[in-house]
Amino acid sequence: MEGNKTEKEIEVALRRCAETHLSFSYPWNGLEDFLKDAGRNSLALIGYGSLINQKSAGRTINVDGSANRLPVMAYGAIRVFNYRMTPNLLIERYGTPRSSKYIAALNCELTGNAKDQFNGILTQVDLDSLEPLRGREKEYGLKPVVYHSWGDSAGKMEVAYILELLPDQDAEFHRYDSKILPHIQYTKLCQEGALAISQSFLEFFNETCFLGDKVTNLSSCSLPDVDPDSLDSKC
Repeated sequence: MEGNKTEKEIEVALRRCAETHLSFSYPWNGLEDFLKDAGRNSLALIGYGSLINQKSAGRTINVDGSANRLPVMAYGAIRVFNYRMTPNLLIERYGTPRSSKYIAALNCELTGNAKDQFNGILTQVDLDSLEPLRGREKEYGLKPVVYHSWGDSAGKMEVAYILELLPDQDAEFHRYDSKILPHIQYTKLCQEGALAISQSFLEFFNETCFLGDKVTNLSSCSLPDVDPDSLDSKC
């Protein structure tokens, strides 16, 4: 989807965003104080994976009302399937054995490049919901990007945060892995959430979700309907 914003305008917005908004490593120490000092009672968060799905997001954060879930186009990061799901999550929620190669969830890596675009759902996460979010998004840091409303490329650019996992960020369990493939049920969950917005939203989601090689996107790869190694799903 082509926007009316020029690349130069987006680059300026990204630079200003990096200068005025802090980044937070997990577990986001100081985040609440930062928000309160800025006069905010919530965190502007762009969900780019399972948080796009309203039912999934509702397990952790308040998603009641359209005002709390705004489809957006964001810039300055690339969305990649390189987050290795933990064994507990794989087995307890999805019934997926650790030996499967389809065990990747989505990550979003900050690039600062105006050409890197992705769509997602902007949610205002109340301060009271930050602790449950920490528990859900283990080891992800928070990084600022810029966005405008989906379908309104002439609209005002604003700043929100994304969840980002860096290589070797977790010493206990190496979650960052560029060689694993998308978890099939998780991917379908994300796609269902995207389709609930619109067909064009889903299509752009597939175009801007990349495998670990950061070249192949979902639109150009073929995943099986069911993981051949999967047990009965509990999700």
